Amino acid sequence: MSHRLATAALGLAVVLLLPRSGVAQPSSELSLEEALALARQRAPALLEARGRVAEAQGPVAGAAPLLADNPTVQVEAGPRTLADGARGLELAVGLVQPFELGGKQGARRESARAGLARETANQRDTERRVLGEVASTFLRALHARERLRLAREAEAAATRTAQSTQRRFEAGDVPVVDVNVARVALARARADVAGTEGDAASLLYMLRALLGVGLAQPLGVRGELRALAVQPVTPPERPAEERPDLVALEAELAQAEAELRLGRRGAWPDVQVGVRYQNEVDESSVLGTLGVPLPLFSRGQEASVTGEARVRRLRGVLEAARSARDVQVEAARVRHQKRQEALELLEREALPLLADNESLAAKSYEAGEMGLAEFLLVRRDTLEARTAHVDSLLEAALARVQLAVETGALP
Repeated sequence: MSHRLATAALGLAVVLLLPRSGVAQPSSELSLEEALALARQRAPALLEARGRVAEAQGPVAGAAPLLADNPTVQVEAGPRTLADGARGLELAVGLVQPFELGGKQGARRESARAGLARETANQRDTERRVLGEVASTFLRALHARERLRLAREAEAAATRTAQSTQRRFEAGDVPVVDVNVARVALARARADVAGTEGDAASLLYMLRALLGVGLAQPLGVRGELRALAVQPVTPPERPAEERPDLVALEAELAQAEAELRLGRRGAWPDVQVGVRYQNEVDESSVLGTLGVPLPLFSRGQEASVTGEARVRRLRGVLEAARSARDVQVEAARVRHQKRQEALELLEREALPLLADNESLAAKSYEAGEMGLAEFLLVRRDTLEARTAHVDSLLEAALARVQLAVETGALP
């Protein structure tokens, strides 16, 4: 009986440990779309921006009540001695409610709503910029992976050349200086591999920081750099005038104008209306009260001067930002167009010749028809051309991301 129970428990454990169909398993490698989706969820900068939006709800809630201040209850009590020597109790109870005049409460509500709109737009703008930075770092990581592949291929080619040169030296076909040159080329290739490995690892750490991913969780990148470089930029559904950084400036200007109105209306006194019940020994009375402060000294001068200066400054900033937006979009468009042209030129006129050149040069060197210096020059030129192609892919992809960021077309 115990053997059957043990067998059943083992079978249950196997079933539980096997991966179930239909259940998504975490992947250590992310595509660009997955990286952007993860950034929206976990990027520290976006989490902070969401927190600022939540904080901006406070002034809106504070300005929502009908009256800004609460009523005040006043109680006075104490013994009283009359002229004839009689003693009694004097009691006074009052209720006072302050009232704002001149539309101050409405201006305060407008300021709070504009502040919330500004933080909401800032959150969208932070998302736009963070996604652009994540996409750029992701593309650089893909580029580093491609550069590492080229570096390892160059190392393998340098190893073959060093071995071939050593054999030819032993056969008496080449001098010892060729052996030394081949060894130097191999050492440089190995050093390039080590440096490129460091660059690739560093970019993955930078991507971790942007995505809020800890060191314990594996992380890699997945995708083809060329496919991302030539992908078209989809025009945004919203017009360019609604770019979130401009919306945030417009909301900040609206908030400044509301605060300016609030400051100018500081000359209006806030009245206090109330009722007071008073009992003196055997007499009682009910009185209405009215308190009006006289605005002789403080009339909102500081708020008015500061508010006017702030409104003027923000109007200038907004106008400059609108002009800069047009320039930034056009600059990103031209850069994207020219980077695509450069990529097409390399792929059409240079890449088809590289494989033939390297193969022919290797055969010529093996046959003794080409010297080592000439062969290494051809191979270096081939490697530089392939590296230039990979770099051109990166520049084209980065130009596409920049255009998408400036126009708000990131997915």
